[in-house]
Amino acid sequence: MVPYSPLGRGMLTGLAFATSLTDTDARQHFPRFTAEYLAANMLLVAKINIAFARGVSAAQIALAWHYVQSCKLKVKTVPIPGRRKCSGLLENVAAESMILTAQEMKALAPLASL
Repeated sequence: MVPYSPLGRGMLTGLAFATSLTDTDARQHFPRFTAEYLAANMLLVAKINIAFARGVSAAQIALAWHYVQSCKLKVKTVPIPGRRKCSGLLENVAAESMILTAQEMKALAPLASL
């Protein structure tokens, strides 16, 4: 299985905001980036960041959660998280070795269904 855009097309990186999208950016037409949904989605990102005082990004938490879930479900996956800078790529790679505790997974469970 190859999950596409596991970082929500930039939403979980904190770098993609409706106000910063150009006229040619296809994301301006995606519901999660419209004013109606953007505030709620940014609260979700904030909850991920607040929930883990680990000094890591929401993107890393999201990818680490994905890796735990794929192991738990015994499904081999290779996510395709796009990043524009080398630092973002290194951040994505570091997420693979993160270990989320049972308590952290429990805290993330309700967020995964939003």
